[in-house]
Amino acid sequence: MKTKLADRLAILQANDHFRDWQTLDDERVCVLCDRKFTGHEVLISTERGELELHCPTPECKSGLHQWVHPGNSLLSEKGYDDWWHALGSSNGADGTDSSDVAIPSGQLRRL
Repeated sequence: MKTKLADRLAILQANDHFRDWQTLDDERVCVLCDRKFTGHEVLISTERGELELHCPTPECKSGLHQWVHPGNSLLSEKGYDDWWHALGSSNGADGTDSSDVAIPSGQLRRL
């Protein structure tokens, strides 16, 4: 879907209830594929008359709720497991079972 820059920003602002978009240069990181991207790159489409926003990585099906600000850390293994549980998956971003992912105590996991 082709959108004007002002329309693209308005779509992101109206549909992202998790994080604010100030400009199309704002960056996000997809927690599923680990890609960093800007609002310029977000894929915007319509499905059955509804707007859908997706990660720009081919084959990645993540949406707004699976994007975080760059540098957003998951502070512990428990927090990391809780994040994947909230996403409805027992698998980590690399496809491994998150219960098998060891993050040493005191180490931050950065996206």
